[in-house]
Amino acid sequence: MWIWVIVIACIIGGLIGFIGSDGQNAGSDAAGGALAGGCMAAGCLVRIAIAALSILFILWLFGKLF
Repeated sequence: MWIWVIVIACIIGGLIGFIGSDGQNAGSDAAGGALAGGCMAAGCLVRIAIAALSILFILWLFGKLF
């Protein structure tokens, strides 16, 4: 399911890069936009996963201590 978030972000980034290009480098600008969108989405998902895992770890720790 999360892979679709990254794929959609890559598509949107590629479209924005293609539309914002000057015409000569449209392909490379689209690829750069897709790469930037994918990295941004993956980074956000990793941060959400780290936050969720840390909350689960704290709950597990409190269960063991008390």
